[in-house]
Amino acid sequence: MTTESIELKKPRYIFLDNIKLMFAILVIFNHARVTYEGSGWWYYIEENTLDLFSTIFFQTLASFGGIFQASLLGLFFLLAGFLTPKSFDRKKLSVFWKERLLRLGVPLLLYVLLINPIMFYILSVLGIEPWTSYPNLQGSLLDYYFDQFKSLGTLIDFLTNVGPMWFLYVLLIFTFVYTLWRQVSRSDSIQQYIPKELPIPRNVYLFLIAIVLGWVAFIVRFISPVDRFPLGIPFGYLIQYFMMFVVGVITARYDWFEKISKDHIKVWSSILAATVVLFFLYFILFMGVDSDYSVVFGGPNLSALVFALVDNMVCMGMIFVLIPIFYLKFNTQGNIIKNLSDSSFHMYLIHAPILVTISLVFISIPLFPVLKLVIVFPLAVILCYLASQYGLRKIL
Repeated sequence: MTTESIELKKPRYIFLDNIKLMFAILVIFNHARVTYEGSGWWYYIEENTLDLFSTIFFQTLASFGGIFQASLLGLFFLLAGFLTPKSFDRKKLSVFWKERLLRLGVPLLLYVLLINPIMFYILSVLGIEPWTSYPNLQGSLLDYYFDQFKSLGTLIDFLTNVGPMWFLYVLLIFTFVYTLWRQVSRSDSIQQYIPKELPIPRNVYLFLIAIVLGWVAFIVRFISPVDRFPLGIPFGYLIQYFMMFVVGVITARYDWFEKISKDHIKVWSSILAATVVLFFLYFILFMGVDSDYSVVFGGPNLSALVFALVDNMVCMGMIFVLIPIFYLKFNTQGNIIKNLSDSSFHMYLIHAPILVTISLVFISIPLFPVLKLVIVFPLAVILCYLASQYGLRKIL
């Protein structure tokens, strides 16, 4: 087995900024897709009678999105995990957490306390379902705020209704866990068990880890299917996300990016392709196009097990396929991509109200749903960039 590693001939970690940009654009695209396709949660979902082409188009997008959601989002947790140790090492604990709370906590609070409730209220006033049917949205905006303090339960629901900002919420939790680990691992009794060097595990062990994580996710999803977010946390995906965050931390400590070999890429490209093909064969032969897709979200059934195993296998494969692709092919930036990537975090923060506003502008225009998606998505990306570059970045 060859252990020839990828040789870097380009600036080292520019590709990480490009992955952040991909994250922002994919989030905007996914929520635009939900707007016009209807599967999933979003603030505004347009009621459409889909023609045959639109049905096939959106079902294909939903199928690929379902398979790659955890793995693609997991990459961004890997990126966050990779950046965390170096930031932690450079600063005192208090300074580290002050910056983390300013960077993640303040935007999260602003979203939960202002943007989220204001969007709910405006959508209710505009007669958009289901918001117009909610009893606590029938009065004034102040009445809605006061209603959230009537009981501990409603207050907890209000504060944990983080919407698309769940990523920041979960990342703060992972960062807290990492901080605890750094404090505990300072003792000599633990330090003696931490290796000075750690190679990437052999492919067979990585494969077995993915299988085990798939079974764990399958069991967790008995209680918390992937379409539910108790306390604002995606417990159904939490195993994959935490694994990716930990891999990012380990990668930073042991330079795993430099140790990814051509053998890793070859093996995991094959596994990834085989996994996707086999999943679609299972989908066609045992589920069918008109089946109830929700069975894969969780529960004691074969489809949920298959999806959990595929989910984790793809998640593992993305580490050794997509990252090397970005490492080798997208490790440079022109002026346009640099400007976009510099604004990517703020584009993510502001995308919900901008996307919903654009969608409502097109609500009465008689266009096919696919065509609306083709128009609304790039418009949302452009306006999110402009709002970020010339507004939000100057504030946050």
